[in-house]
This record gives sequence, structure tokens and C-alpha cells, in this order.
Amino acid sequence: MPHNVLTSQQIAIPKACIILKNKGAMNAIFDEQFRARTPKSAALFERAGRVLPGGVAGNGKFLPPYPIYVREAQGAEFLDVDGNRYVDLLMGGGVHILGHSPEAVMSAVESQLRGGVHFYMAAEAEVKLAEKVCQLMPHVEMVRFVNTGSEATQMALRAARAYRKRDKIAKFEGNFHGQHEAVLISTLGAEGPGDRPMPRIDSAGIPGATRDGVLALPYNDAERAAALIEQHADELGGVILEPVSAFGLGVVEAQPEFLKAVREVTARHEIPLIFDEVVTNFRLGLGGAAEYFGVTPDLTCLGKIVGGGFAIGGYGGRREIMDRVVTPHTGLWNLSEQIFQSGCFSGNPISMTAGLAVLTELEKGKVYPHVNRIAEKIQKGIIEIGNRLGFPILVNRAASFLQVHFGVTQIRNKRDHLSADKETANLFHSGLRAKGVMASYHPLFISAAHTEAHVQEVLQAAESVLGRMKSA
Repeated sequence: MPHNVLTSQQIAIPKACIILKNKGAMNAIFDEQFRARTPKSAALFERAGRVLPGGVAGNGKFLPPYPIYVREAQGAEFLDVDGNRYVDLLMGGGVHILGHSPEAVMSAVESQLRGGVHFYMAAEAEVKLAEKVCQLMPHVEMVRFVNTGSEATQMALRAARAYRKRDKIAKFEGNFHGQHEAVLISTLGAEGPGDRPMPRIDSAGIPGATRDGVLALPYNDAERAAALIEQHADELGGVILEPVSAFGLGVVEAQPEFLKAVREVTARHEIPLIFDEVVTNFRLGLGGAAEYFGVTPDLTCLGKIVGGGFAIGGYGGRREIMDRVVTPHTGLWNLSEQIFQSGCFSGNPISMTAGLAVLTELEKGKVYPHVNRIAEKIQKGIIEIGNRLGFPILVNRAASFLQVHFGVTQIRNKRDHLSADKETANLFHSGLRAKGVMASYHPLFISAAHTEAHVQEVLQAAESVLGRMKSA
């Protein structure tokens, strides 16, 4: 059934809202506070820069002036190498819905470690996790496990194109689907008119011809999106979207009429519709976005939570599609009909065991009410502080994840998102980090380990930072 909970809130900008005119000086204050508490992270960053580009293994780990290097994590907190404690609102980028190192997962993984960490060959744990996913998400009739969310979207798109025997894909502006060529298009920026976007390449090293294989669509515009899909239906092998656009738009839900319009036009033309649920699978609920919104895709991409803290991705959906183009019948690939997808570590027993342990805990029914309630309290608390201090602030929330924006009253699509005041948002989050709250201009994720005390700690830090910004 469609959801009926409060998921986001539009905040009217106060008439006498604060405009920060000296952001550089304010940033210097927070920067000094951060450096004073993290000398060992600074030293590690200097070492790391000699051997790791940017001192990190991925761009998302870098936050100016340098990354926080973590020593250990438990529950909703972690310690950095300097011994500083943080309330963690990033939670592994949305992975740890039970918190860091939950006992149920650690116990299951420790048992599996004694039996082996990697076989290459198939194992029972792979079957068990697949059965559980298909049980909880009935629209996923068959599933293949890979190692990352990027692999999941890449292979789902490959399967869709093979099934429909068309090369072009459609994606929505501002939706993030990983780091492979076909989807690093029109995610970070926008080009062309808002109702008829032009595909825009978002990274160096992607061939210019890649854009020719992508139709860019306006997110949350039911009429125009459906019309463009209709117009290009004969070319399209698949349409992919985020039911909640997380990293690209900042926790923006697809509007119900928009989702229904996209589903109707793709179904009518038999174009596979793919929900990228790498972020939202088992975050919105046990049944994922299909249950949450009441709209069923043909294929679904999985990741993050379903791996229990270990590397994972997955894609699955209708048996007709998966069996026709993914299953290697007679053990061989018919390269004119079926895709090649393998991976040395795909379905490894550690990720499978950890994922099954997480889903078993989620089935008990206690986690979702708690995490949604904690997220709502943080959302409402930051809104109240922002309004009281006169800041133009918006806090978007979907279930148990949220994001804080400045300078806008709503975000529906990429064009709205581009008008947000990201400089002030980055300043706010750098102030939180200097106060011991791990946050960035990035979705913030709540876990079962977050408590009322953590809520108060986060809100106290937010009030202190916003107050300091006001005094500037």
C-alpha cells in the first residue's frame, strides 16, 4: 500500500532570514576547531596523500580540510584515531541500519569466518539470502548478487537491454546510479530546458558518444517524462529511476502520480522499468519501494543494507526477464540472447551471511518504528532551530534518512537542487563535525542504535553551530 507517514516537510523562508556574508571567516573558525581536535588524522592524511589519491580510497570519504580517520565503531558512534567520539549520522553511507557491529551480525560472521571467507564456488549462504530477499520482496522473483551498487545498476541495465533488444536507456536528472559510464550522465548537473533535458556527462574519462545512448528525463514531472518515454519508446531498452533520489537530489521522493505515469507508459510499451533501490532497499521497509509507493517495477537493484556491512550489490525481478537473459542455460551463454555477468567475489559467504542476519533482525518488527521516529525528531528539531534563528532551511526525510538544505523551500528535481545554497550547507556540516557529529551535505541515516540521547546531542550541536553562524 502507498505510504502515509510524514516524509518531508516544506519550510517557508522567514521574511527576515539570515544571509551569511562572511562565510570565509566562519569556515576558518570551524576549520580551526576541527584541526585542534584531529592532529593524528591530519598526520595520517599527509602520509596517505603520498600513496592514495586524495588520501582516500574513494572521493566520498574526503571532507575538507582532510578526512577523519576512524579507529573503531560501535552502535551509533565511532572513535577517530585521535580518540574523539562522534555521533555517526552517515552510518557507512546508509549501510548500518542496525548500527555498527551489531551482535547478531558479528556472531553470524564470526561463525562463518571459521568455515571460510571465499570459495569462488557456490555456497548455501547465497541460496538462503536469495530466498529471503524473494520472500520479503515478492516482485523480485529471482536475484543475482554482485559486489557493489554500481555493478547492480550496470547489470540490471544490461539485462533490460538484452531482454528488449534495444540499446538506449532513459534515466532521470539528479538520480545517482553509481560510477559506470552509462549512468554518470545528468546526475551532478543539468543541461538544456527543464522539461526536455539534454544528457550531460558528469565525469572526465567518459566518451562523448556515451551521451548518445542515454535519454535524460525530468524527475517528478509526470506529463513530460511520460511524453518523452512515449516519443522514444522504440529506442529504449530500459528506464531506470530512484524512487527516492538520495545522493543526487538530497532525499527527494518520487511523487505518486509521477511514478504511476512512468509505470504506465513503460508497461504499455513493454520497456523494463528498473527501481534503483541500492539506498532504499530494506530502508523504506521490508518490501522496499514497491510496497512503500504501491508501484511495482520489472527489475530492482539492491545494495548497502542487504550486505550487513560487507560489500554487496544485487539485481533481480521478474522471472521472465532474469531467466531469459541471465540464467546460463545448459551451463553455456547464448551471447546473442544472454548477458555475461560473473565476479570472483559475487555471492561470497561473508556478505551473504551478514545480509541474512540483518534481514532476520529486521523481520522482528522493532527496528522500523524506532528509526523512523528518531529521524523525525531530528528533522523537526533542526527545522525548529532553523526557524527560530531565521535561517532558510529545509529538511527532507524519507522514512529513516534525511538531508538538510539551505536557501530553498522545496526540492522536486535537479533544477531545484541546483539552486540550493550548498556553501552554507557545507559550512553547517563542517561545524557539526567540529562538534563531534559526523555529518556532511549527504543523506544522513538513522540506525537502531541511535537513542533519544543522541537526538539531543545532535540538536544541541546544530543549535550551537547555527547560533555561531548567526553571530557572524
